[in-house]
Amino acid sequence: MVFRSFYGSSEPGTTFHDRCNPVESVAPPFISILPSNMTLNGRPSNSWNRRGFLRKTFGACWAGASLLEQSILRANQANSQAGSSPTPNLFNIEKIADGIYAAIARPVALINCNAAIFENAHDLLIVDTHSKPSAAIALVAQIRREITNKPVRYIVNSHFHWDHTQGNHGYKRIAPEADIVASEPTRQLLSKMAEPRLKASIEEAQKSLETYRQQLATAQTAEERTHFQNAVREATDYIAEMRAFTPELPNITFERDLIIHDRAHDLHLAFRGRGHTAGDVVVFCPQKKVVATGDLLHGFAPFLTDSYPFEWPRTLLYVAELDFDHVIGGHAGVQHSKDRLYQMGAFIEELTDQVTTLQRKGQNAEQIKAAIKPEQLTSLATGGYGDFLAESLRQYRFHSPADKVADIVPKALADCIDQTLAALENSK
Repeated sequence: MVFRSFYGSSEPGTTFHDRCNPVESVAPPFISILPSNMTLNGRPSNSWNRRGFLRKTFGACWAGASLLEQSILRANQANSQAGSSPTPNLFNIEKIADGIYAAIARPVALINCNAAIFENAHDLLIVDTHSKPSAAIALVAQIRREITNKPVRYIVNSHFHWDHTQGNHGYKRIAPEADIVASEPTRQLLSKMAEPRLKASIEEAQKSLETYRQQLATAQTAEERTHFQNAVREATDYIAEMRAFTPELPNITFERDLIIHDRAHDLHLAFRGRGHTAGDVVVFCPQKKVVATGDLLHGFAPFLTDSYPFEWPRTLLYVAELDFDHVIGGHAGVQHSKDRLYQMGAFIEELTDQVTTLQRKGQNAEQIKAAIKPEQLTSLATGGYGDFLAESLRQYRFHSPADKVADIVPKALADCIDQTLAALENSK
């Protein structure tokens, strides 16, 4: 495969498996900006009562927070002082390199995405904002307890999906001077789709709530009862919080590349083509060799409904041209090589090829799902990719205790087939 440039096309007739020998590759021209080093200036307080202490500790996080958000900050501060665990604790924060952290989302009924935290000299850049404002508030409190008190200066939306963007409002409440950055296609999609997707997520949460209540009523073990009690509570809380939600759009967009030059490191924001959505952005730190990829690359099976399945593998190849060793994906654990990038691309390519072949033969969705099984896909066997997916989904997705590990990949594959068919229909 020949890459004439980051923006050039590859030679016709090549496949994702020809990815090993790119030549004539040149670095793209970057549009650079210098951060203004703005900080969040909380209203100073000389009072040492509880409210004054919290306002002084959290600065603008406290001054701009809603009652809900302030209650979360109070709880985290109180638990921190008492030496107990934060409430709620939605993430496990892992140090990936000097000044770079992954906030790995714990499994919950209404999914949150991971966040990538880049600690600059005077502030923070955070990639993705989860499914609700309270999750973003909780993460900021955890960051202040475990990493730094530096203010949030930049928020990056890797793409437009609800579980990566509905926390934007929370960040703007606690960090009003922060900029929300995204590709121009992502802002357009959010402007068009944020409200209908929010409505759909609430409706789906209401359906799930009824299911969880029924499952709780018939739970056979203490483990199952605890699981479904948590699910009922989380779905109820999500519905209550999001009914009054107002989407917050990015205020900075770019077309191809944007570099933030900071004293600590450079951060390259890059759009390399359509894949998971029409506007996927990655954030790459060349000095630390870390990239945050959103859902363009992660440890779950790819979600394909809004995707461009014929383009996604090629976009991953363009991302692979970046010199990184560590991947903070939108879901599941951190990856420490490019292996899963190639395996994910191969899976998307093989699945799309098989689905379109059967579709041209006149087969419907159920027939296609019956015809394509995990053991028939070379891409799932190569490098243990299928086993990797099974373990990632088992560990990081919200599952009933009664679910069987052996069913995880077959179910994920069936979902991928339905989603691929939807993506192909959307592209007509």
